[in-house]
Amino acid sequence: MVSQRLKELRAEHKLTQKMVASVLNISREAYSMYENGKRQLKYDALRTIADYYKVSLDYLFGRIDTPELPSPLSREEYVVLLWYRGLDLAGKNEVFETARQNLADEEVRHLSSD
Repeated sequence: MVSQRLKELRAEHKLTQKMVASVLNISREAYSMYENGKRQLKYDALRTIADYYKVSLDYLFGRIDTPELPSPLSREEYVVLLWYRGLDLAGKNEVFETARQNLADEEVRHLSSD
């Protein structure tokens, strides 16, 4: 999957193998082997590629299909997440059900305003 994603990202950004190889400080031939699946990139090189294209390692490995990096949590989101994780199962279910109902209500309001 990594080799396929390397090819896709390079093509999307209209780069040559030589250009990407220079980012990694390797030869074009070595980079070509990574794109063709004949060699595997080391962690540092994978991280460099992910940073260069602004994608996650999960995207490079094919674990997710969206290349965009998630936005960092705000302080409020982080506090809510910590609070939620401290709840027991019943509390988590109650929060989930309340959120689901609020989203459904918002959808109804949105549709009725159209």
